[in-house]
Amino acid sequence: MKVSTDSLILGSYVPLEEVSSVLDMGTGSGLLALMLAQRAPTAQVDAFDADPQAVAQAQANVAASPWPSRIKVEQACVSDWQGAYHYQRIVVNPPYFSGQLDSSSQQRQLARQGQVTPMAWLECALRNLALDGQLYWVLPVSQTELWGEIARGLGLKNCRTLQVKTTARKPVKLMIQGWQRGTPSEVVVEQLVIHAQGGDYSEAYRQLTGAFYLAGQY
Repeated sequence: MKVSTDSLILGSYVPLEEVSSVLDMGTGSGLLALMLAQRAPTAQVDAFDADPQAVAQAQANVAASPWPSRIKVEQACVSDWQGAYHYQRIVVNPPYFSGQLDSSSQQRQLARQGQVTPMAWLECALRNLALDGQLYWVLPVSQTELWGEIARGLGLKNCRTLQVKTTARKPVKLMIQGWQRGTPSEVVVEQLVIHAQGGDYSEAYRQLTGAFYLAGQY
């Protein structure tokens, strides 16, 4: 199962204390769903994806995991999917390369470019989000203004932001942002540098993601 850095950081960062229900939108191989099930040992984790091959892979990965009874993966489009109940946490690592890349592989192109708009992703999240729930996404900096504008238009408020830099001297590359319906008591803004000077992973990155690496396998 291919592990992307953005999904790894998102799955490690989302707060899951006392969370009993989680939704992974556009799950792909099921990586985020598996990470969230590991971090929230009593939570039900639902996930969906429009790509039947991705769903088959995710289902196989779930079946081989320690948590097959707590993770359910379905095939559905973002525009149509409706959960059986509302979720305390919703996560999404959307196909955000639209208009930037072309691929000779139809499946790779679908994963990169997607077939639905940011509005459709956020409307799906909103109709499945518990009243006290939170939505978390990971996006490149170039996409966050658009998604944030739509989220605010739907009545969501930004409660948490993690700015991700490859190295300390480079600009912010990715942003993980949390959103909720009500006005947050505080807005948390943090920064993560992935690589320390010399190219090794930073201590902050190791501490955040360490639960998902075998000992010594960074």
